Amino acid sequence: MTFNSDELTRYLELTPESRALWEEAREYLPGGDSRNSIFWRPYPIFITSASGCHVVDADNVDRLDFINTMTTMILGHGPEPVLKAVQGQLEHGLAYNAPNRHQIRLAKLLCQRLPSFDRVRFTNSGTEATLNTLRAARAFTGKSRFAKVEGGYHGTHDAVSVSIRVDPALAGEPNRPQALASSSGLADGVVDQVVVLPFNETDSALAILEEHREELAAVIVEPLLGSVGMVPAKPEFLQMLRRFTQEHGIILIFDEVISFRVAPGGCQEYYGVTPDLTSLGKIIGGGFAVGAFGGRRDIMDLYDPTLGPQVGHAGTFNANPITMLAGAVTLEELTPQVYRKLSERTDYLRHGIQQICARQEVPVQVTGLGSLFGIHFIDRPINNYRDIAAGDAALREQVFLGLMNEGVLLAPNLVGGLSTAISQPDMDAFLSAFERVLQRQN
Repeated sequence: MTFNSDELTRYLELTPESRALWEEAREYLPGGDSRNSIFWRPYPIFITSASGCHVVDADNVDRLDFINTMTTMILGHGPEPVLKAVQGQLEHGLAYNAPNRHQIRLAKLLCQRLPSFDRVRFTNSGTEATLNTLRAARAFTGKSRFAKVEGGYHGTHDAVSVSIRVDPALAGEPNRPQALASSSGLADGVVDQVVVLPFNETDSALAILEEHREELAAVIVEPLLGSVGMVPAKPEFLQMLRRFTQEHGIILIFDEVISFRVAPGGCQEYYGVTPDLTSLGKIIGGGFAVGAFGGRRDIMDLYDPTLGPQVGHAGTFNANPITMLAGAVTLEELTPQVYRKLSERTDYLRHGIQQICARQEVPVQVTGLGSLFGIHFIDRPINNYRDIAAGDAALREQVFLGLMNEGVLLAPNLVGGLSTAISQPDMDAFLSAFERVLQRQN
């Protein structure tokens, strides 16, 4: 990564304490942290506090937060209803070796909102949620292989650590991607279990699926490619997946860990396509670590201890009362009107970014749905991971660091998600900062 010297110099001037903390952290933590997904060069900031739509770092630099903990904090940082509820629960204990009533409240809300949910179970991360949907599909069908799309991120367990942010030059033809490991250390045979599909290429994906229809337990897909770029699925692509899986007795899994932000019932409500199983995370925990998976009653019965169970599922902190209460309060705050307002504000932001780039004669595509958006410096439509990978990576890196210097926090690949705490003036401040940064690159 090569930064504009002025942007780099300014960043170094703004963040000496973060740099010192990062160098200390590297003595004890590989890379100075526990999340590779939020590392950026030359080093990340260390955040000391957050409130509303603001985060403050160790150097006392206040930034507008337009990524909200990788889209998690949909109500912003420290929303009063969540804090008040959690503070009350703290007086009654943190976690129990028995169920608690708050999980019923959250489970009921999710089953009411998600078309696919007859039953739901809770985990502590989206990774655990997708792991369990795939395990359930394999148990239910008696088959082992599954299909995923190139660029689809479903967590960090072995099965799904395939064909995420791969080098397109090594990954075969765009319409027939080759399955590639996205991490070292995967068990032997893991990559061979995965059939990789091109996202949004309906005919090509169907042809690949037809070749493997007898061996597939599941098809797992983000209906909006999330962390790699916020790229919405074409309706006909999801409709094809639904028809194909129903015709061949294959389990269709939607990973809505990120895309549940799109509508009260997630992307499955938005598109009108109901999967068999769905995995969730992020916003449903109200800011606490969480995951969930659910779907058809006959599949979820595999987890019922009164009926077997056929699939084991444990976790000391699964459905702990703090997370369940925070999640329930958050969902109750997220009315259809709130979703609509978030979507309208994000539309305004996306349009503003496009206008600025037009004035600066910078090719751009701004993707997303609902309160989610991604900025891609490329002159053709973004339909899949290959299109994302073809964008101007050097400019993206410069803009990210420039926005940091201007007091705006996004993900390093310029994806974001609005919170209800972000106001019209905050969005205008973002757009002004974005234009100043682009002007410095010309």
